Amino acid sequence: MVGASLKRLLENDQLVVGISELSDIVGVSPRQLRYWEQKGFIRSIEADANCPRKYRLPTVIKVELIKKYLDDRFTLSKAAEKAEIRQKKMHHVRKVFSKAIKDIELIDERYTILQIGNFKEENAKMYIIHDNETDELTYKLLPVDEKADYEQLLKEL
Repeated sequence: MVGASLKRLLENDQLVVGISELSDIVGVSPRQLRYWEQKGFIRSIEADANCPRKYRLPTVIKVELIKKYLDDRFTLSKAAEKAEIRQKKMHHVRKVFSKAIKDIELIDERYTILQIGNFKEENAKMYIIHDNETDELTYKLLPVDEKADYEQLLKEL
């Protein structure tokens, strides 16, 4: 089973950064961030008026996306719109992965193996195998009650 900490990380939105850190991370000035907030494109955490602005992880990601779309020559409003759409998709992917991933294994720094769910329709579990050298992706279905031998899975590639 995937550790509870990984599951919490996939579900967690509570990581917080200040406006200066966000500015440094993304390469957007604090003034721009305040402007984007004024226009309603991003939101900071409600706090005392004398405290510096702080942002949750989803907002950090949204700022990175807006910046990327601005760099791709979209207008600010279009960049914010595209970022919002992308972020909604990412939220759903994260939700599915936090529910579906049962195990993650790294073998010889080359292969990453994800065990995905127990699919009741098939009475099976899926192993997605990524070869970090060739960048190839393969999968294997095994019965739910069969224990996976990762070395054997790799031999069958």
